[in-house]
Amino acid sequence: MFDCVVSEFNIDPARTIMVGDRLDTDILMGNSCGLTTLLTLTGVTTLEDVKGHLESGCPDRQRLVPDYYVDSIADLLPALQD
Repeated sequence: MFDCVVSEFNIDPARTIMVGDRLDTDILMGNSCGLTTLLTLTGVTTLEDVKGHLESGCPDRQRLVPDYYVDSIADLLPALQD
């Protein structure tokens, strides 16, 4: 799916961030596509879930770990206004 978006809109994955609220869909897709990932904690995922995957030692589970996280997407608004 992401390959189609890249080719259609000439997107540079190195300058793209995947923002999502689920580890097993949004974050996994972002990590699989080589994107920076940002988890919002407004969905079903908790920080305890992330820590469990990070500390598991399992490469498949570690693919579910985001690069960054925020409590809410609203936390990004100040950065977008600069």
